[in-house]
Amino acid sequence: MPHFSSFPSAAKRLPLALLPILLLTAGAAQSQAIRTYTMVAAGSNAAAYQGLQPTTTAAVRTAGDGDEGYYNNLPIGFPFTFGGTAYTTVSASTNGWLTFGQPLVDAGPANNLSSGTPRPIVAPLWDDISFGAPGGAAGTDGDLFVQTSGTAGSRIFTIEWRNIRWNTTAAGPVASCLVQLLEATGEVKLMYLQGSTSAAGSNRTASVGIAGTAAGDFISLASLQLATTTSTTTETTTISGRATSGRIFTFTPSTPTANRAAFAQPPLQLAPNPASTTVRVLGHDARQPLRLLDAQGRVVRTLGAGATSLDLRGLAAGLYLVQSGRRTQRLVVEN
Repeated sequence: MPHFSSFPSAAKRLPLALLPILLLTAGAAQSQAIRTYTMVAAGSNAAAYQGLQPTTTAAVRTAGDGDEGYYNNLPIGFPFTFGGTAYTTVSASTNGWLTFGQPLVDAGPANNLSSGTPRPIVAPLWDDISFGAPGGAAGTDGDLFVQTSGTAGSRIFTIEWRNIRWNTTAAGPVASCLVQLLEATGEVKLMYLQGSTSAAGSNRTASVGIAGTAAGDFISLASLQLATTTSTTTETTTISGRATSGRIFTFTPSTPTANRAAFAQPPLQLAPNPASTTVRVLGHDARQPLRLLDAQGRVVRTLGAGATSLDLRGLAAGLYLVQSGRRTQRLVVEN
């Protein structure tokens, strides 16, 4: 009968220092560049805008005001995977952008998806915007609102910049915009609604898009129009035209298993384990390639989609990691 093991007893004979290294490299191997996400634009009517109920309580600002303020450590309500890392909080600026898992120390009105910090970034409308007249009674038009809805496995976190002034001379709200984070798919959605005040005027130079933890890892939209293009090399920092009400931009991870729901899957099964010449991999997605990593996180074997076994001959004895998509299992190789 094959022997299955989620943590082989033979690992006890290996140096304990290898275990934390292996765990760390497993996480690193699951990272995903933001520039590999895909973007789809849709929507052209106000009914598509999924704004929060008017009775929703506004988020509490950590510092500043409705012109230059920020909101720290807002709970998402579930672990959301962005760029291969799971986060449970966001911090948001009045100036139309947010970051994950860390507090802000200023509102950052100068848009910079390509190399700005802190990172990572989601920016539905990154510009020097406000919830009131800049230099005046800030916060008189709108505010920031957050809500988590749905049931475990399919929850949605929504953060809405409601009724913002998008130029220094606007007499009232020019637009509203929101970000949705989808637990089930790992998708990021940006949505827009035109406000009651004309967008006429100057000083509108926004960036819109998403960015990863590393400088240069970003996707920038060229405009807020349905036929917009994107770039992963050149950031557009001059967007001035507001979106049609109901416009939606959806960013989807290129790896379908990049969302948090993948962690609910059972680990791979290996037979035998420990092994010396060949190991069979059971219960994995045949559409995913198989990879074997050593204790330093280096890939030592790779087989294409559909493979069911790994050749271990020629490998040094030790602790390894078998990986298929985001599913992993420890393997002890013996001589």
